[in-house]
Amino acid sequence: MKIEFLSGNCPGRKEAQDHIKGVYSHVYGAEVTAFAPLLVVAKRVDGEILCAAGIRTAKDGFFSDTYLKTDLSTALQHAAHIDVPAQEIMEVVSLASTTPFPVLPMLDRMIEWGRENGMTCGVFTATAPLRRLLKRTSLSYAELASADISQVSNPKTWGSYYDTDPKVCAFSEVLSQPVVLSPRARAAKIARGAS
Repeated sequence: MKIEFLSGNCPGRKEAQDHIKGVYSHVYGAEVTAFAPLLVVAKRVDGEILCAAGIRTAKDGFFSDTYLKTDLSTALQHAAHIDVPAQEIMEVVSLASTTPFPVLPMLDRMIEWGRENGMTCGVFTATAPLRRLLKRTSLSYAELASADISQVSNPKTWGSYYDTDPKVCAFSEVLSQPVVLSPRARAAKIARGAS
């Protein structure tokens, strides 16, 4: 599996957007028309996209702010006791996968990108199935708010997405213990530490 980051008009970006549109349309009957400035894709060896998502930072504006009564930094402080400036927050948006197996490795690579770019906190709006998957990884995250359909400007375009009980969630990692979600990557990390 190959993981790529796509920004601007780079090759593959339209294909990544089409993947996100297609998955959201098929699964939820939703019409996705806006995309994060930075997209990430996980591809099979033959080039087929299996999973795609977007990354937003403070300079892009956070979609999750839509659901909060305050800005993201303040919400993190109040709900999760996470003290972090907005410039150190990355948000994962529009996660769309045709199968669950590439989700965790792709999220691991996105978290790594965040570390490389000075991010110390990750925010995401997760459906109930995604939260179940993340709980199996032992990721310690806080739920900041329910994602309420009445807060979005175009609720009819989201199809059944809001029937999945989405929640705005956040995690912050301790630099001495970086987050690793994929079981394969965790096993490799343990093996490296034992040698």
